[in-house]
Amino acid sequence: MFDLAALIRRDTDILAGLMTEEHGKTTPDAKGDVQRGLEVVEHACGTSHIITGETIENISRGVDCYSFRTPLGVCAGIAAFNFPAMIPLWMFPLAITCGNTYVLKPSERVSGTVNHLAKLTQEIGLPKGVFNVVQGGFETTQQICKHKDIQAVSFVGGNQAG
Repeated sequence: MFDLAALIRRDTDILAGLMTEEHGKTTPDAKGDVQRGLEVVEHACGTSHIITGETIENISRGVDCYSFRTPLGVCAGIAAFNFPAMIPLWMFPLAITCGNTYVLKPSERVSGTVNHLAKLTQEIGLPKGVFNVVQGGFETTQQICKHKDIQAVSFVGGNQAG
């Protein structure tokens, strides 16, 4: 995630340009979108040490407490169109840092930003299949929500879409 954060910083202008072109955001607004998403990537950089679980011995006579945090497996995200970088970056960096694979469906109206983020995950050497992008509309969303192998779905969007 440290490497991903560095590449997002490097490509902020590219990501902002994609949003300006696809979404119509102003450049300062698009750069703010990237920055707010980058903050979550930076948070993910420190997540691994707080998700290891804990052991508390002898909390009562003959009683020990063990906490295990294990990956869910395959997680998915369905992102809204209004924040093409920030919302996806709320989702996949934390899930991957927690040991999960991720399937992300960006809004079909603004997929270029997520496609570029996917290229950055390849550039940092994330293994194939850890981060996946699928394109489509409502039917794709339904398939994600019904897929038996997807253990958790993160959704950001309006009431009608939800």
